[in-house]
Parts: sequence; structure tokens; C-alpha cells
Amino acid sequence: MALKPSSVGTALLLGTLLIGCGSTTPSDTTAPTVTLTGTPDPVTADGTLTLKADAKDDTGVTRVEFFEGTTKIGEDTTAPFEHPHPVNAIQNGKRTYTATAYDAAGNKASDSTEVTVDITANTAPLRGTVVDQNIGAPVAGSTITVLREGKTLGTVTTGADGTFTLSGLSAGTYDLRARKTGMAGSDLYGVVVGTETPSVSLVQRPAFETSATTNPATLVITRADGSPIAGATFTDNVDFRIKTAPTSDHVGPIRIMYAQLGRTPGSGGVTGSTTASNWNYSPPQDKTGEIDTDKVTTSGNFTAGFGSAAGERVYLEIMTVDYNYNYSRYIVPINLINTGAAAANTVTAPTRVAATAFTLKQEGSWTTPYDAPTPDAAPNGSGVFVDVRWCYTNTAATAKPFAFDIERSGDGTTFQKIGTVGGAASTSCSTNQAARPYNFRDTSSDLSVGKTFTYRVKARGANSVAGTVSRTTPLAQFTPTFQGPADESTGVSLTPTFVLGHNQAAIGADGAAFNLRLRDLMTLGGYNLPGTASNALIRVEEGTGSGGNGVTPGQSVVFTSTGPVLGAPTTAASILADTGGRYLPSNPGRASVDTAAHTVSLPLNSFVTTPLQPLRPYKWEMYSGFAYRYAPDEGNRISAYSVFTWPSSLEAPINQTRPVNLNWDFITGEK
Repeated sequence: MALKPSSVGTALLLGTLLIGCGSTTPSDTTAPTVTLTGTPDPVTADGTLTLKADAKDDTGVTRVEFFEGTTKIGEDTTAPFEHPHPVNAIQNGKRTYTATAYDAAGNKASDSTEVTVDITANTAPLRGTVVDQNIGAPVAGSTITVLREGKTLGTVTTGADGTFTLSGLSAGTYDLRARKTGMAGSDLYGVVVGTETPSVSLVQRPAFETSATTNPATLVITRADGSPIAGATFTDNVDFRIKTAPTSDHVGPIRIMYAQLGRTPGSGGVTGSTTASNWNYSPPQDKTGEIDTDKVTTSGNFTAGFGSAAGERVYLEIMTVDYNYNYSRYIVPINLINTGAAAANTVTAPTRVAATAFTLKQEGSWTTPYDAPTPDAAPNGSGVFVDVRWCYTNTAATAKPFAFDIERSGDGTTFQKIGTVGGAASTSCSTNQAARPYNFRDTSSDLSVGKTFTYRVKARGANSVAGTVSRTTPLAQFTPTFQGPADESTGVSLTPTFVLGHNQAAIGADGAAFNLRLRDLMTLGGYNLPGTASNALIRVEEGTGSGGNGVTPGQSVVFTSTGPVLGAPTTAASILADTGGRYLPSNPGRASVDTAAHTVSLPLNSFVTTPLQPLRPYKWEMYSGFAYRYAPDEGNRISAYSVFTWPSSLEAPINQTRPVNLNWDFITGEK
């Protein structure tokens, strides 16, 4: 239907008015002007850098955003447009800051300025290491973010050895965050920087699910009654309550929580001792929401050796691991009064101090805060720890120590306390170093293969007395190999010779030890060579001279031994080969060592007289296998082990089960 004339006129008039409105109101295309300044410049003291943007616009500036590099650090919506930015020595060097001003129409303009930061603080550097287990392999390329009071100060990246250094931080308390693609997150709260800044370690595991959040649990830690815990005073026992914060962005459920005084907590195998203990809590694994430990009051050895009658500042450490292996760790300062009467005793020196390094082929569940999802918990490296053991035989009531302090030196001269355990006394003092009554396990990330570390233990009461020092040099990873009979081989002799390759010399060890298990796959019968116990061993020592095993370089000795203490051959019958006459004037020749190829050949008939069955499938495997180093200046004790496999944690000299083994199948020939 056609419009009426009056309607057409109205429509034309409306169109004219609309067109006229559009043509008479031009759009705002003029950008603001902005000039950025930073004061002071240069920054020579820890404090605040004030960024000020002189921003103007004909219709008004709505906001100014401030950036350090490409990272936004704040914004201001009212003039004068300023942003106070905390500056610390971690930012030393020339820093570029940018201000971007916006008007109501979205027009923007930017200006940048360069500020020199040159801060020197009278504090020790904060050094740290990121590892993939409690005693694991280094994590390179992890970004470490440093925060203070919730404000980001800057970032550094770990090197190839997993280490980082933050020099010149002012005295105070800092938080650290470690993040790397493919890895779970790790947060550390409460690192105290001062004139004696400790080194720290962060555990950063491969993420269980890389698409899940890598934010560790955020915790609310109070006393059991809900009052603040930081700085609180406790007497003899410590009470606390741990909850996950309502805003915590972790992956539930929480796997486990640990708490301990004076050291990074972990499983008892890592952090326990006869006179020290930790607390642990395994939340219900069907609960993915908020976790609450309820009220906890520690007892017994949790506070042993810590505090004083007047009260002492000590640190409670709490660690939590979520389902994605994100770690959060809190270091909480508390004041501990300890009324133990032994603090007034006059003590004497500990005796028979022995430090023994262990290098493990696999981490195993005991080194982790929770069982790993695969049998091999450390596929990219091995773990190193040092077990320090000692005796204290003065059992007089007035001589019992209040505490034992463990100290370590990297140069043999300058010692640093690395741990404390409760004091005790016992008439027991075994000649077997692994059976001595008191121990401390050093799992520090400062430990490294091939470097000598010196330890001493101080008994502490009203006075403090150190025992003799003990040294150990951790060995590299031991990697023995099977060579013959070859895997899946047939026609093997009924009296075969077993050939093993070993890297004893390459890792600086004085010897290697093996127990070989041979099984008839039809009857499941067979032999352990040289005996059924895992510490019944075939010992192979290529010569390392008077400073090592006493065997002339280029020569070798092979012998058998049984028992928890590794020593020299005890009988002529136990010697299988002695090319240099170290123990026998003539070589018995029942085994042979190729010191160029680093192999040992072990004929079956050197151990058993019965030949194998013809045309029969057999399996041979490495039941035990490790390398070791002597300490000639400490009575020729074993000062270091590198463990490839060890089947029993209850059998000395190795008190850790290593579930790895080598096993090859073969079929014998006819008679």
C-alpha cells in the first residue's frame, strides 16, 4: 500500500534531520598527550620508584596504565596519574617503564622512560636450587618469581644445574614461585634474607596433568585455637591448624601435608632420625574441596633439641602436595620455650662420627612426599644424600645433651649448621657405622657429585663440644651392564661364564659389589652367587692406589664377602683373583678383570660344582649391585655408596631398597 502524501513528507523530513545530526557532530580522534618520568633516577636504595605520567586530553584522560617492559604493573584513573613501584636489588640495571594514557573515545598514547637501578644491600645472597624430587635431579629453565608482601619484585631463571642466585636483596622476608612449562608449580613462603641468608631448595615435579593448574595450594595456618601462629610463643609442644584457603586454586585432592621444625619436611625416610620426628597428614582422597587438619598438638621428638628456657626463634616448616604435584611450602617463625633440664647439662664430645654419601639410581617412594605414578620416580637423574651417624656414650644424667647440632663444610674449614636433632646418650656404639644409634640425613640441594664435604656433630647443653670430623665425596651414578651370556641366547654352556661391565673407575669408586641370581625357569630353582643374602657379595676392585683400595693401579682383586660391614678379604678361599698380589702372593685365577674394558668374568664353577641342565631356559639377574669408596684416613671405612639395585631395606650396608634390576634369559645347549 502506498504512503499518504503527509506520511511521505514526514519520512523525508525525519531522514533529513537524521542526516543532518550525523554531519554536524564530528567523532573524537585526537589522542591524549603523555610524558612519563620516574623518580628517583638512579635508584640507589631499596624502596619505591614513583612513576608519574603528565597526561592531558581535550576531552579528559580516563586512565593511565603503567608497564615494566611488557608487564603491566598498575594503573591510575585520576590525576595526577602516578604509580608507586617497589624496587629491589633484583632489578639492578637499566629498566624501561611505559605509561599509556586513554581518553573516553579509546584514543591512546604512550611514553617510555629508562631508569637506572643500582642498589647495594648489606645482606648475603639468596641462593637456591630447583630439583625434581627431595633429593632429585636439577630443573633447568624454571622461572623464579620473587615477591615481597605480595608484590612482584622480578624474576630469574634457573641454570643448567637448577641453581639461581639473588644478590643484594634487602633484609626481610620474601616468597618465591617456580614455574616451567610441563612442570607442576612450586611456591615457597617466608624466606628470611639477612646477613646469614640460608640456601633454599624448591621441589618442582613434572605435572601429573599438564593441562591442569600449576598453582599450589594456598594455606591458612593458625594455632589450634584459630589465633595467629607467626611470632606466637609455645612451651615444649607446638599446636597448629592447617586449612586450604577458600580461594586456593590447587588440584584436589591434597595428597599429603607435612610439618617439621628446623628443616624441609618430608617422609620419615628422608627427615626422620632416632631423636627427631615430623608430623604428617593424609587427607581423604575423595575430598577435593577445602582441607582442614583440625587441631594438632605435636609431642615427643617434634621439638627435641629446639628452643630454650628463655625462648628461641625457630622456624616451623609446612609442606603440602596436591594431586598435580604442585608444592606449597611455608616457613613460619615461632618462639619456642623448651623446659628440658638437659639444657643445663655439661656435655662431652660425640664419638665415632661417620658421614656416608649415598647416590641412588632411582628415587623410590621413600624420597617423595607421595607415591609416584610410575615405578621409576627419577628417570632423568639420581638422588644424593649423606647419612651422618655417631655415638654419645657418656650416660651420666648430668652429661646427657639437650641437642645435637650437625654442621657441614664445603672447604673443610668453614662450617655451617645444617640441622638439629634431640640429644640422647647410650652405651651402644657399634663398629658398624650404619648401626650407630644417632643419625641425621642431609638431603640438601647443595650436595654434588665429586665434591668433598666435611661434617661434624656438636653435643649441646650448657656448653657445646664437637666430635671429630668426617669426610665424604658423593659418587656419580653406578651403571653396571650385563654382557654374557647374552639376552635370548641359545646353546649356552652348562658351566657358563658371566661377564659384567662396570664403571667403578669412571665414577671414582674403589670397588663394585654384586649378587647375581640365577633361576631355572622350569623348576624355579637355582642359585644366588655367591649367597642368598643380598649382602653376600662378589667384590671387584680395580686398583686405585694407596689413597683408595690399596691395589696397584692397573691391577685388580676379586673376592667374596658377607655381612653388613664391607672390609678386606678375610680368608684366602674368598679371593677369586688377585693380579697384583695385594692379598695373595699368587693369583688364584678363578675370575678375571679386564681393566681396559672394565669388565669382570665370573665362571659358574667358581661358585657351584653342579652344572646347569641341558636344553633348559634360565634367567640371570642382578639381585644387588653398587659401587663404593673407602676412607683410608678414617679406618678404611666405606664413605660413599652408589646404588644401582638393592633388594632389602632391612639388610645392611644399604638401608634403602632400590627396585631396579637387570635380567637376561638364555637357553643352555646339549651335554
